[in-house]
Amino acid sequence: MLQTLTENIVSGELAPGTTLPTNPELGVAFGVSRTVVRESLKLLEEKGLIRVRQGQGTTVAPASQWNLLDPMVLEAAIRFDEKLEILDDLVDVRVGLECLMTRRAVEKITDEQLEELHDALNHLESLLDRPDDYVLADIEYHDVILRTSGNKLGRSIIRTVHPYARASTRYNPQMRRAEIAASHEGHVAIYERIAARDPEGAFLAMQDHIMGSWLERRNARLAQHRSNA
Repeated sequence: MLQTLTENIVSGELAPGTTLPTNPELGVAFGVSRTVVRESLKLLEEKGLIRVRQGQGTTVAPASQWNLLDPMVLEAAIRFDEKLEILDDLVDVRVGLECLMTRRAVEKITDEQLEELHDALNHLESLLDRPDDYVLADIEYHDVILRTSGNKLGRSIIRTVHPYARASTRYNPQMRRAEIAASHEGHVAIYERIAARDPEGAFLAMQDHIMGSWLERRNARLAQHRSNA
């Protein structure tokens, strides 16, 4: 029930302002007990998807009230995001946080941490012919920088939202060798600016790496969507 109603709301099948059936009616429709109905509605309200008002029934909330940091809401929002708007927002959040954290990492990085980042870069280079393994090592490379920055909250936010983007083929299609090579050039540029103790250069290198690769994938996806329309 919870999953179904979440998807129905996020997909737009249940539009904002729609009044949901009564609790007994929902119980019959989903074949669940009153307790399950009450708990499901409580969770939907916590996710910002519905409004429960005494004497006025339960209505679907506008998208502006959805809690997009909730895993179930975010996953559904990405899955039904034909215009890629949620992914655009997610990339903006990632760029804003990760570029600032990269700048801070440059200011704080020790020789030992720089060596760890260099090892992570070498590991990436060894996987250029293995795209699936490269993508996993890519995550660890970025996480070394996030950890080095010391911004625990920023790292937690990125680690909360980014996996749902990576799980979407709209954001993370199967990468070809040429795309892996281009991505690796970005990783090298980031490392070089960090190793040079250049905060602004590292900031810009990370910005170019994240935003550039996303725009390339985004444009390709939208072009494919238009050709199939």
